[in-house]
Parts: sequence; structure tokens; C-alpha cells
Amino acid sequence: MKKISSFIYRLSSLKFTAVLLVAFLLLTFWGVLAQANVESAGYSASIAVDRFFGSYFIWILGVVPLPAFKGLALLAAVNVAASLAFRMPRGLKNAGLWLMHIALLVLLVGGVAGSEIKREYNGFATMLPSKNRIENVKFFEVSDSLRLAPVREGRRILENHWPYYVQYRGNVDMEPDKKVAMYKAFYDPLHFVPYAFTVLFLLGAALHYAVKVRGSRKSSSCVATKIVALVALAMLALPTNVRADEIPSDALIWFSVGRETPVIVEGELRPFDSFARGFLDDLSGRVTYKCRENDFCEGKIPAVHIVEWIKDLSEKTKDLALFKVLRSDVLDALQLPSEARYVSYAELAPSRDLLKLYASRDDNHPATVEMRRLYSNFLQYEAIKNGTAFTVVDAASSQYAAVDKGRLATEVFYHKANFALWGFIISFIACLLASLNQLFKSRKLDVAANGLCVASTAVLTTMLALRTYVAMRPPMSNLYEIVLLVALLLMAFESGAFLFCKNRTYALMVPVVLMATALLFFAKFVLEVGDTFQPIPTVLNSSVFLTVHVFTIALGFAGMILSGIVSHLVLFRGNAALPSVEQPKGSPLYSLLYGTLVFGAVFTVVGTLLGGVWADFAWGRFWGFDPKECGALFVILWAMLALHLRAGRMVSARGFALMNCFNVIVTFLCWFGVNLLGVGLHSYGFQSGSVIWLVAFVVVDLIVITFLAKKARPDTNH
Repeated sequence: MKKISSFIYRLSSLKFTAVLLVAFLLLTFWGVLAQANVESAGYSASIAVDRFFGSYFIWILGVVPLPAFKGLALLAAVNVAASLAFRMPRGLKNAGLWLMHIALLVLLVGGVAGSEIKREYNGFATMLPSKNRIENVKFFEVSDSLRLAPVREGRRILENHWPYYVQYRGNVDMEPDKKVAMYKAFYDPLHFVPYAFTVLFLLGAALHYAVKVRGSRKSSSCVATKIVALVALAMLALPTNVRADEIPSDALIWFSVGRETPVIVEGELRPFDSFARGFLDDLSGRVTYKCRENDFCEGKIPAVHIVEWIKDLSEKTKDLALFKVLRSDVLDALQLPSEARYVSYAELAPSRDLLKLYASRDDNHPATVEMRRLYSNFLQYEAIKNGTAFTVVDAASSQYAAVDKGRLATEVFYHKANFALWGFIISFIACLLASLNQLFKSRKLDVAANGLCVASTAVLTTMLALRTYVAMRPPMSNLYEIVLLVALLLMAFESGAFLFCKNRTYALMVPVVLMATALLFFAKFVLEVGDTFQPIPTVLNSSVFLTVHVFTIALGFAGMILSGIVSHLVLFRGNAALPSVEQPKGSPLYSLLYGTLVFGAVFTVVGTLLGGVWADFAWGRFWGFDPKECGALFVILWAMLALHLRAGRMVSARGFALMNCFNVIVTFLCWFGVNLLGVGLHSYGFQSGSVIWLVAFVVVDLIVITFLAKKARPDTNH
């Protein structure tokens, strides 16, 4: 009996926890790469998901078993249960910690059990539009492709009720007055498990903060309240759109177009300038066209002129290299020079039928996806050429007053003002002044640098506020906007420290502002194509949960980036910043490292959970191991590993700081890197041009970390 108790006690150790976290990290990384590899071969990523995340074991070479995600989940459940029984400290002060671990146990056990119980069915029903009636509703096992033996029948199953959950997947026309509706149904009695985990975890985190963190402070200011207020403000910006059916038909005519002229594009009311920028962005990944030597134009041409030329000067414009081709094998298939990055309409036109044929293929091979994109852009070009791509709202129409001219004018002003460029310039100058201040220790330089930080914060805040007003939705729908938001949070951190903190760490300003400047550079010069107010997918414009999810994730990623920056500075200062006999808890900078790591980890967890809630409403599943979801999971696992290694004293203070130096790289790879794979439901964030900058940043930061690791002396006190 003692041996059994001793064995269980060992299973509760933090060393075992750390081993499991490392295994989860490796498996998540491996599984994401496998998804990309499977899709590049033209198969569904679900094959890799089932192998790595839906199984208990992965068989290497068919004979060597390694634990897969479900196997690791069971081991983790044993570890958590044993920890609760043997190691977790008791008492009211640790009630929040207990509740969070109980929530994790519920998720691990309930998740594995739910995956075993869950069943999936395909449903079909006959729709009679003329009679407004649905009949002959039947559901079949997924394996019953011939639909021979229905498992459930009747219209009542279409109503979501526990334990069945039904999703409508579209319909197919069969006869003039008959359609077949398709459904996906799930038998999932434990569908509530992730929601139970979310509630328990949030309650535990709030209780732990209130009792153990806030209880030890005398300050009356409540940071959590301020954060909740910010989230509430973000929630107020609900999406609304002006549709074409709100504009009377007598107002739609063609006439000479100006930048602020309202046009109707696929039911959306937009200024002509924004439509043109979005169109050119789709074609070439730019918002201006740089004329080549043999073109009839010179210099950089705005998008509005390109669209006008396509309409009015089609014979000349057809030779402009407007179409960007991302793959050389696509160029080879179209019999175009393989080294060409941009081709013209005249070069693509002879391959129109071939483009259409490739685009119609039913596979997700990257070459096919590129063919579809190219063919779609080709058709859009022809639509502009033929005058059918958009319709202009006549200013002379009696119904012109229905147009929100102020919002359209604001959108044009937004593009002219170039806020992102000014934000970058101001931040860059602030970074230079802060660097000079580190050399000369001048109060004037410090005030000037921080004044510019405040100015940059104001510029970015104005920019995002205008985007909210123009788009009538929170500015959190694409990579460009989220990068701006994280840069704003970093600048706001430094500005707040300058304005409100008496004992701030002056040396922290340079790396924080430098990182914000780098993000602004990335947004302006790499992701600028996201600055076009393009219509977004409906699924991204449908829920308050999505807004709060993105904002919270941005806070979490900003915290992780900030903790990485602080770690660099801790290593740079060496023993002066680390715990010692004179300062057992370390310097304030070391305490800031731990605080920012916890902040980043908590908000990344909360943001991921809120994303799961939104995904359940939008896509019908809380979690699907999509690469982007795995990226967020990887960040959480990395932070948890660092915290558990510190709690178990398995690393020294120096080792803890060194590990957290990688937080920026980990966050960037999981934030931007997974987008580069172009796989999964989040692949709409793909930006092909960012890979070079991402690799360059990773290489530079690795060099810096190597230098700091060699510079810092080993910690002899711990």
C-alpha cells in the first residue's frame, strides 16, 4: 500500500507536470506541421488532426507507440488529481488555485470522455419553397454513404436540444420547386464540458487574484476593473452595415467617379477610393502600382486611376503587370515565365479556359488554391472592364441623402492621413531619444521621448477609433488591425508608466518602444494591404464574443511580448536584477518579469476560451485543433511550463529569465507563423510577404539571446 501511495505521490510532482507540458508542446508543434504537410499533398487536414489529437497513441513506423494528445490528456488528468490529493496547499488563500485545477481536471477528463461518446450524423431533408415546408427529414450514420438505414427521422431533430446539436450546411437544387437541405448533427452529451471549464477557471482566476494577489496589496486602484471597462467599450462597437437595398434603385447610375463617390459593391456601400484600393490589393498585394519601363505610365499610380484606366483605357491597361502570382508551378502550368512575379491581363487572357478548369478542381492543393485566387481576380478585372463590378450612387438623385457622406469622407480622409506611417515615425523618433537618454541621462530627453510615446499612443488610438467609425465594427478582424492593437497596448504601457508610475524602470522604455516600433513597421510596410476596409467574411462580423476574444487575446499576446522584453533586460543587467542575498525576491524588474508573464498567460487563456465560445456559435465546435488554435495553445503551454518550472524550483532565476527571453519568438511564431501555413479556418489571415520579416526577426532575436546568455553570469545564489 505504501508503494502505491508513493507511486501516486510521485505522479503528483511538478517534474512530471513539466515533462507532460514539454510533451504537449512537442506534439502540438508536430501536429500543426503535419496538418500543413497533409494539405499541401491535397488531402484534408483532418487526417493529421485525427492522428495527433484524436488518438491515444501515435505509431512510429507502425511498431513504436508514442502518446498522442488524448493519451497525454489522461496522464495530465492523473497528474492534476494526484496534485490535488497530495501537493496542493490547502486554505482559503489557495481556493482560487484549487478551483482552476479542478476546472482543468474537468476539461481533461470530460474532453476525453466526450470524444468517445460523441457521434456524428449526416442529415437530409426535402425543401418545398413554394409551400414553405420541410419534410422527409432523415439522419444517417457518417459511414452510411448510400443512406440505406436512417438512425433518426422527423422534423423535431432539427431543433437543437440536449444531447443533439444540429447545423445547417446548405442546400442543393433538385427540381424547379424542390431542394435538398443538408445538415450535420452531433450526439454530444458532454458538450457543456468546455463551458464548465471556462466558468470554473474564470471564477478560480478571479478568486485567486482577489484573495492572494489583491489581498496582499494596499493600493485601492483596481486594474481588473479598468480592463473590464476597456472590454466593455470594445463590445459597444457592434457591427452594422449599409446594404444596397437601403439605396433606392433610381439612385444607381454611372458617371465620372471621384475618390469620395459612393459605390455599391456586392451589396456594400463604399467610397470609390476604398473599392479601388481593395481591388488592387487583391490583384497585386499593393495599394499603388509602380510603373515598369515599358508601361505607358510613370511613377506610382494610385488605385483609383488603375480602376479608371481598366474601364476607360482597357487596351493600354491590359499590358500592365497587375496580377501577382505566388507560385512558380502555377506560372509553368499557364505557360508563363517561371521567374515572373507579376503578369498582365494580356498574358493571362489566352489561358482563361485553363484557369477556369484548374480553379474548378475539387481539392485544396496549394496550386489549386492559387489558381482559384488568380481566376477570381481575373473575373474581377473583367467585371471592371465591362462596367459591372460596381454601381455608382448618383449625387443628383433625390435619395442621395440616404448615403452617410460623412462616413465615406472620413474613410477617404483616413487613407490620406496615413496614421500608421505617422505612428511609426513618431515611435521611431521616441526610440532614438530614449536610447540617447540611456547614454546621457538627460531629463529633457526622457520627457521628450515619453512625450512622443504619448503622441504615438494618441495617433494609434485615433486611427483605430476612425477605423471603428468607418467600418462600423471593432477594428479586430484581420492581422493588420490586431498588430496595430498590440503596438498600441505596448505604447500605452510605456505612456502609462511615464504618467502614473513614480518608480518606473527607465531602461525598460527602449526595448518596449523598439518592439512597438517594429510592430508598426511590420503593419505599415508588410501588412498594409490590410488597411483597405475590405468586406470581411460574415463569420468575422457576427458576434460580440469574437470582439472580446480578439481584444483579450491581444492583451495576452502583448503581455507575453512584454515579459519577453523584460527578460532580455533582466539578463542584460545580470546579477543586479536577479534574486540574491541582499534582495531575495530580486529587483523590481525581475518582479515585473513574473507579473507580465502571469498577465500574458491569463489573458491568453481567457481569450482562447472566449474564442472557443465564439467558434461554437459560428462553426459548431468549441475546439477543432485548427493551426491557429494550436498556436494559442502552444503559447499557453509555454507560459505554463515556465511558471511550473519556477514554482518547482527546477530552474534558477537566471534560467527562468533566459527561458522567458523566447516569449517574443514563441508569440510571434504562434501569432504570425501559423498564418503562413495557409491551413485551417483561420487561413484568411495569410500574408505571404511576412515570412521574410518573421524569419529575420527570429534570427536577430536568437543572436541577441545568445549574446545575453553568454554575458550574464551564472546565478550562484540559487
